[in-house]
Amino acid sequence: METPADIERLRKKRQCNVQEQNRLVEYGLRTEAIYWREHALPKALHDEGLARGIDWDNSIILDLDIDFPGMPSLFGLFLSQNETFIRFEIDTDEKHENVLAVEEWTDWTSKQNMNTHNRGTGMGWGAQAILIRRELCARPAGKESL
Repeated sequence: METPADIERLRKKRQCNVQEQNRLVEYGLRTEAIYWREHALPKALHDEGLARGIDWDNSIILDLDIDFPGMPSLFGLFLSQNETFIRFEIDTDEKHENVLAVEEWTDWTSKQNMNTHNRGTGMGWGAQAILIRRELCARPAGKESL
Protein backbone atom coordinates (compact mmCIF):
# COMPACT_ATOMS: atom_id res chain seq x y z
CA MET A 1 0.00 0.00 0.00
CA GLU A 2 1.20 3.48 -0.85
CA THR A 3 2.30 5.92 1.82
CA PRO A 4 1.27 9.57 1.68
CA ALA A 5 4.89 10.44 0.82
CA ASP A 6 4.84 8.01 -2.14
CA ILE A 7 1.58 9.49 -3.38
CA GLU A 8 2.86 13.05 -3.04
CA ARG A 9 5.94 12.09 -5.06
CA LEU A 10 3.74 10.60 -7.78
CA ARG A 11 1.47 13.67 -7.84
CA LYS A 12 4.49 15.93 -8.43
CA LYS A 13 5.81 13.74 -11.22
CA ARG A 14 5.50 15.30 -14.66
CA GLN A 15 4.43 12.07 -16.37
CA CYS A 16 3.21 8.90 -14.68
CA ASN A 17 3.23 5.48 -16.25
CA VAL A 18 0.09 3.35 -16.25
CA GLN A 19 0.86 1.61 -12.97
CA GLU A 20 1.56 4.93 -11.26
CA GLN A 21 -1.66 6.43 -12.63
CA ASN A 22 -3.58 3.43 -11.28
CA ARG A 23 -1.93 3.81 -7.86
CA LEU A 24 -2.98 7.46 -7.70
CA VAL A 25 -6.59 6.60 -8.59
CA GLU A 26 -6.64 3.71 -6.13
CA TYR A 27 -5.23 5.89 -3.37
CA GLY A 28 -7.92 8.53 -3.93
CA LEU A 29 -10.74 5.98 -3.97
CA ARG A 30 -9.43 4.13 -0.93
CA THR A 31 -8.86 7.33 1.07
CA GLU A 32 -12.44 8.56 0.46
CA ALA A 33 -13.96 5.15 1.20
CA ILE A 34 -11.99 4.69 4.42
CA TYR A 35 -12.79 8.21 5.59
CA TRP A 36 -16.54 7.59 5.31
CA ARG A 37 -16.27 4.15 6.90
CA GLU A 38 -14.56 5.76 9.91
CA HIS A 39 -16.81 8.86 10.12
CA ALA A 40 -20.57 9.04 10.36
CA LEU A 41 -22.45 9.70 7.16
CA PRO A 42 -24.85 12.64 7.22
CA LYS A 43 -28.04 11.31 8.81
CA ALA A 44 -30.20 12.26 5.82
CA LEU A 45 -28.03 10.22 3.41
CA HIS A 46 -27.76 7.32 5.83
CA ASP A 47 -31.53 7.17 6.39
CA GLU A 48 -32.39 7.62 2.70
CA GLY A 49 -30.02 4.78 1.83
CA LEU A 50 -31.53 2.50 4.47
CA ALA A 51 -35.03 3.27 3.16
CA ARG A 52 -33.83 2.23 -0.31
CA GLY A 53 -32.24 -1.03 0.89
CA ILE A 54 -28.63 0.10 1.17
CA ASP A 55 -26.48 -1.90 3.58
CA TRP A 56 -23.96 0.78 4.56
CA ASP A 57 -21.67 -1.77 6.25
CA ASN A 58 -21.12 -3.42 2.87
CA SER A 59 -21.14 -0.29 0.70
CA ILE A 60 -18.51 2.40 0.19
CA ILE A 61 -18.71 6.11 -0.49
CA LEU A 62 -16.67 7.04 -3.56
CA ASP A 63 -17.47 10.74 -3.58
CA LEU A 64 -19.52 12.86 -1.18
CA ASP A 65 -19.81 16.63 -1.38
CA ILE A 66 -21.61 18.60 1.30
CA ASP A 67 -22.98 22.13 0.98
CA PHE A 68 -21.26 22.92 -2.32
CA PRO A 69 -22.61 26.28 -3.60
CA GLY A 70 -25.30 25.94 -6.25
CA MET A 71 -25.80 22.21 -5.66
CA PRO A 72 -28.12 20.14 -3.47
CA SER A 73 -26.99 19.81 0.17
CA LEU A 74 -25.53 16.33 -0.38
CA PHE A 75 -24.40 14.84 -3.67
CA GLY A 76 -21.99 12.20 -4.81
CA LEU A 77 -21.53 8.56 -5.71
CA PHE A 78 -21.33 5.32 -3.76
CA LEU A 79 -20.91 1.63 -4.51
CA SER A 80 -23.64 -0.45 -2.90
CA GLN A 81 -23.46 -3.90 -1.34
CA ASN A 82 -24.56 -5.48 -4.64
CA GLU A 83 -21.89 -3.51 -6.54
CA THR A 84 -24.24 -0.99 -8.09
CA PHE A 85 -22.88 2.53 -8.50
CA ILE A 86 -25.48 5.00 -7.22
CA ARG A 87 -25.34 8.71 -8.04
CA PHE A 88 -27.34 10.84 -5.60
CA GLU A 89 -28.37 14.43 -5.01
CA ILE A 90 -30.32 15.16 -1.83
CA ASP A 91 -31.60 18.46 -0.44
CA THR A 92 -31.60 18.46 3.36
CA ASP A 93 -32.09 20.75 6.31
CA GLU A 94 -29.06 22.72 7.55
CA LYS A 95 -27.86 19.93 9.84
CA HIS A 96 -28.26 17.27 7.10
CA GLU A 97 -30.57 15.27 9.34
CA ASN A 98 -33.81 15.40 7.35
CA VAL A 99 -34.40 14.87 3.65
CA LEU A 100 -36.29 17.73 2.01
CA ALA A 101 -36.09 16.33 -1.54
CA VAL A 102 -34.26 13.63 -3.44
CA GLU A 103 -33.19 15.27 -6.70
CA GLU A 104 -31.41 12.17 -8.02
CA TRP A 105 -30.92 8.55 -7.00
CA THR A 106 -29.70 6.87 -10.17
CA ASP A 107 -27.90 3.66 -11.10
CA TRP A 108 -24.64 4.81 -12.73
CA THR A 109 -23.11 1.36 -13.10
CA SER A 110 -23.28 1.43 -16.90
CA LYS A 111 -21.29 4.69 -16.93
CA GLN A 112 -18.30 3.14 -15.15
CA ASN A 113 -15.19 1.72 -16.77
CA MET A 114 -15.18 -1.84 -15.49
CA ASN A 115 -12.32 -3.13 -17.64
CA THR A 116 -9.36 -4.49 -15.74
CA HIS A 117 -6.94 -3.90 -18.64
CA ASN A 118 -7.39 -0.72 -20.66
CA ARG A 119 -4.70 0.00 -23.19
CA GLY A 120 -2.70 3.00 -22.03
CA THR A 121 -4.65 3.57 -18.82
CA GLY A 122 -4.66 0.23 -17.02
CA MET A 123 -7.50 -0.72 -14.72
CA GLY A 124 -10.76 1.18 -15.07
CA TRP A 125 -12.07 3.39 -12.28
CA GLY A 126 -15.14 1.22 -11.73
CA ALA A 127 -13.07 -1.96 -11.57
CA GLN A 128 -10.77 -0.38 -8.98
CA ALA A 129 -13.74 0.76 -6.90
CA ILE A 130 -15.19 -2.76 -6.87
CA LEU A 131 -11.89 -4.26 -5.72
CA ILE A 132 -11.61 -1.68 -2.95
CA ARG A 133 -15.20 -2.33 -1.81
CA ARG A 134 -14.52 -6.06 -1.69
CA GLU A 135 -11.35 -5.53 0.31
CA LEU A 136 -12.82 -3.03 2.78
CA CYS A 137 -15.99 -5.04 3.25
CA ALA A 138 -14.06 -8.34 3.44
CA ARG A 139 -16.07 -9.90 0.63
CA PRO A 140 -14.54 -12.63 -1.50
CA ALA A 141 -14.57 -12.03 -5.24
CA GLY A 142 -16.81 -15.04 -5.93
CA LYS A 143 -18.12 -15.95 -9.36
CA GLU A 144 -18.34 -12.37 -10.56
CA SER A 145 -14.62 -11.73 -10.05
CA LEU A 146 -13.02 -9.13 -12.22
